[in-house]
Amino acid sequence: MKCPYCSQEMANGYIYNSNQPLQWIPEGKKPSWLSYTAADYGVKLNNNFSMFKMGGYTAEAFYCDACHIVLSKTQE
Repeated sequence: MKCPYCSQEMANGYIYNSNQPLQWIPEGKKPSWLSYTAADYGVKLNNNFSMFKMGGYTAEAFYCDACHIVLSKTQE
């Protein structure tokens, strides 16, 4: 997918959260195996993390390294 702002190719990946800071993870990579920590290659999406909040989810998304934006994939 091309970035709508700079036209560079965006990296495919997913938004992940399960007892860890909300972050974008590149496709083919897994989140950190340590609870409550972000992966070195993850892109943190917020700073309002609480280790007492339970649950988790993923959402497919694209990341533009040049613009530092994340766009979620349209669900059909």
